[in-house]
Amino acid sequence: MNRYLPFCLILGLLIAFRIVGSAFPETLPNFQPLAALFFCGALLAPGWRGCAIPFGIWAITYPLGIGPVTSAPIFITTLIALATTFFMGKALADRGATALMVGSIAASLMFHLITNGAAWLGDPMYAKSLTGLWQSLWTGPVGSPLPSWVFLRNLSAANFLFTGIFVCAQYRFPKAAVTIGGALAAK
Repeated sequence: MNRYLPFCLILGLLIAFRIVGSAFPETLPNFQPLAALFFCGALLAPGWRGCAIPFGIWAITYPLGIGPVTSAPIFITTLIALATTFFMGKALADRGATALMVGSIAASLMFHLITNGAAWLGDPMYAKSLTGLWQSLWTGPVGSPLPSWVFLRNLSAANFLFTGIFVCAQYRFPKAAVTIGGALAAK
């Protein structure tokens, strides 16, 4: 069972995050841990499987989250942003829990910069100036009910929470055993 625990944990967390994000679409848009799944991929499995498992999960859930994939630039930009978060996680995999937690926030910021930067470049509603870039990264399109920073906040919160849970699941805690006297002793 220990062998399948990380996979079951990931599956359960993805379902829980999807339910919470769907239950509160106005207050928790983009509360999804898929970027964190790529970030934690280096911890999940060694070598190519560390990227293949998150990619497979993303490929299956991507159309379910936004409907049919009709925009190749959006798909490619998202793929580039997720690959970037994977390589950030890979670079930090052996640096300890604190580095991973800080890295999860940095990966969220990088994901936001890549995807919203691409939106700024490709969407004619944004002026091709620093003001237009700022609008894309922070305020969002004119008339949008939610500013872009809300998406960054929710992505960062989901990544931080998911990474924290996943990092805690990786620790090997000593087994407790009951001695004859009834006291607990660590093995």
